[in-house]
Amino acid sequence: MKSILPLLLSALPLALSAQTTPAAAPAPEAPKLTEAQVNNVLGQLKVLEADILTKRGSNLTAILARLNSGLASDQAATKLYTDCELIVNSERKEESKAEARARAEQIERNMERKGKSGGNPADEGDTALGIRFGLRYLIMTLEAHEAKDEDFKKMVPKLQAYINEMVAAAPKLKGRAYGMINRVCGGNSPVIEAMQLDRYLSREGWSKSPTDIGDMYSSTFLPLAEEDSKDSLPTLWDARINAEIAMRKESMTEPEFLLWGQIELPSLRWEKATYLYEKGPSAINAMADMLKLIKENPAHADAPNWVKELRTLVNQSSPTPVSSEAPPPPAQN
Repeated sequence: MKSILPLLLSALPLALSAQTTPAAAPAPEAPKLTEAQVNNVLGQLKVLEADILTKRGSNLTAILARLNSGLASDQAATKLYTDCELIVNSERKEESKAEARARAEQIERNMERKGKSGGNPADEGDTALGIRFGLRYLIMTLEAHEAKDEDFKKMVPKLQAYINEMVAAAPKLKGRAYGMINRVCGGNSPVIEAMQLDRYLSREGWSKSPTDIGDMYSSTFLPLAEEDSKDSLPTLWDARINAEIAMRKESMTEPEFLLWGQIELPSLRWEKATYLYEKGPSAINAMADMLKLIKENPAHADAPNWVKELRTLVNQSSPTPVSSEAPPPPAQN
């Protein structure tokens, strides 16, 4: 009996579990419709779908027109943003109109501080310009969301122009101005909330961030080039890295930028090399770039892992099997 008791005790929890776990309910069977009923419902859905698309198109056209009006001038951009602040914080919340107006006026005063005493405009940047870049990216995101697959590639030139112009304007997009780009398009955006745009801002192959240049390349440029123009991948990577360097040089302090250049920039270049090894036009050139990067950054924290990765790749390409371990040091005489 003693030898059987442990087996009974170990089986008891399983038995209890089997008794207490309800059996899965069977999936409901689809109702049987007559052919006339099927034709009737499908006909109604076709009419409703056409009506939905018409109203949806009209609604988005009106929203895009309003957003585009904010691109007309700094004053128009500021007014659109503060109007959305009023809608969100006064009309839909418990904040009084006086409090909401005071908030909006404070935003306007902050934007007017450029060129006046009481602050360094070079540190704050051009806030209205930041709003306009945010509105511009929001417009492109809406267009990308609505674009059919065959038309999505037409967004590439618009996105490239946006990045180029944002990089060119980087000296004016410091501090508060840089933050406003994300404030217009990011989480808790008064513009998105006021116009109820959340459900229109998710598109596969499109970055949600208006300032994350790396994600724009990873989400849009590189995947499309993998399909259509593999030879352009190295050039695209160089463009991405140069754009990130330019933006960070303007948005960071000099010590921060130097530290980024020592730590993050080599890691970004390693990411480029490993990507091109897998998907680029020449794996050999990618391996050469890896070796060059290791030679130039022997003190980097990731250098030991880079050596291991490259040794593995070289051994995999060897005509004869080679150990992936490091060779032993030469014997001492």
